[in-house]
Amino acid sequence: MSRKRPWDEEGFRCPYLDTINRSVLDFDFEKACSVTGNNFNVYACLVCGKYFQGRGKHTQAYTHALQESCESHHVYMNLGDGRTYCLPDGYEVIDSSLKDIQNMLDPSFSASRIATLDTVPVYSRGVDGSDYMPGLIGLNNIKHTDFVNVIVQSLARVPPLRDFFLLPANYKACTAPLVKEFGALIRKVWSPYNFKGQVSPHELLQAIMHASGNRFKIGVQADPMDFLAWLLNALHTALGGTKKQGSSIIHKTFQGTVKITTHKAGSDEVTEAETPFLYLTVDVPPAPLFKDALERNIIPQVPLFACLTKFDGQSFQEMMNGDRRRYVITRMPRYLIVHIKRFSKNTQQFLEKNPTIVNFPVRNLELGQFTQLSEEEKAKGASTKYHLMCSTQHDGSPESGSYRVFVHFKANDQWYEVQDLHVNGVHPQLISVSESYIQFYEAAT
Repeated sequence: MSRKRPWDEEGFRCPYLDTINRSVLDFDFEKACSVTGNNFNVYACLVCGKYFQGRGKHTQAYTHALQESCESHHVYMNLGDGRTYCLPDGYEVIDSSLKDIQNMLDPSFSASRIATLDTVPVYSRGVDGSDYMPGLIGLNNIKHTDFVNVIVQSLARVPPLRDFFLLPANYKACTAPLVKEFGALIRKVWSPYNFKGQVSPHELLQAIMHASGNRFKIGVQADPMDFLAWLLNALHTALGGTKKQGSSIIHKTFQGTVKITTHKAGSDEVTEAETPFLYLTVDVPPAPLFKDALERNIIPQVPLFACLTKFDGQSFQEMMNGDRRRYVITRMPRYLIVHIKRFSKNTQQFLEKNPTIVNFPVRNLELGQFTQLSEEEKAKGASTKYHLMCSTQHDGSPESGSYRVFVHFKANDQWYEVQDLHVNGVHPQLISVSESYIQFYEAAT
C-alpha cells in the first residue's frame, strides 16, 4: 500500500508560504522566462520574483527550485491563471494568503464596485508603504514614453471606456494583444491591490510597438495627439468596429458628426457632406513677432471660443486648391476631445510650437453656437454644454519637450497634475491658463 504524501493529508499547509517576498514581486513587465526568453507557461518564483518556464521535471522553474544557491525557493505562481505550486514536490498550493498576490497579478472588478468608482474615493497602501488612490496612480516613463502616459491617464478617466475595459468579459473574444494589454493596464490603474503606488506600462508599450509597426516605440518621443488618433482607430478596428455608427465602444463614446459645406473654386457649385469625427482640431492664431519693452517675447492669450469659430457654420476656411469650406457640428459626442493645434513645420521643415495660451472654462463650456443638431438629436436631449475632464500640456521645446496632464478625479471632486510617476494636487484656476494641447470633455447632464 502506497504511503500517503503529506500534502494529501487534510488540513496540510505548505511550509514555505512564509518565504514569499512580496516586496520583490512585479508583474508589470513582459511575462517571459528569465533564462530562455520564452513566454509560454511562465511561472514567477514568489521568493525572488524571477520568471521561469514550466514546472515539470527538467524545466527552468523546477531546476531553479533545486539549486543550492536558491534554497527555499519553492513557491511558484502561474502568470497565466494565478494558480500556485510548490516545487519540486509539484503539489498545488491553495491558501487564502495568496489572494492579494493573485489580485495584483490580475485585478478583477465587480459591477457594484465599478458603479462606485466616481462617487466613493478609495485609499490604498502598497507593500512598499506608499499611499495612493486607485484611478490616480503614477505611470513609469520608460525612456521618452510620457506621450503614452498622458493618453492612458486621460482615457482612464472616461467612464464608459474605463468600465468596458475593467471587465475582460466584454472583449474576451478579441485576441489582439493591444486590446488585452490596454485592458490590463486600465485595470491596474484602478486596482486597490497594487503592491506599489505606481504602475509600469511596459507590456502595453510592447503591444503598441508591434501593432504600430514601430511607429510608436520606447526611446523615441512622439506627439500624443498622433498617438491618440492611432490608438482610438486601432482599438476600434481590433474590437471589430466598422464604419457603422456605434459599432465599438470607441465610437459609442467619442464619435460625433460635422457637416461640411464646400464651395468649389471658380464655380457656383456647392456640396454638403456629413463626416464622423472622434476629435475636433482647432487652430491657434499665430503668435506675434514683436517683444515688449524689456525685450521679452509676448505670449498672447485667446479664448477657446475664438478658436472654435471654425465650426460656427458661417466662417469660411480656405483650402489649398482654392475651395472654401464651412463646418458645423450636427451630432455632439457624449465625450468630446479637442485638439489645440500648436505644432507646425516652417518653410525650412523645422518643427515650431505656438505658445499662445488658450483660455477655457473648466466647467460649463457651452458649444450650442457651433451646432446644428437634428430633431432626432434634440429629442434625445443631446447636451451642448461640457465639463473639462483632463487637459494635456506640453512643456519645453518642440523637439525635446515633455508632456504632463491635469486630471479631474470625480470621486473627491479634486484636480491633480500627473507627470509620469508624480501626482500632485493643483488648483483648477491654473489649468485654464496653461498651454493646453489635448482636452477631454464630458457632456453635462
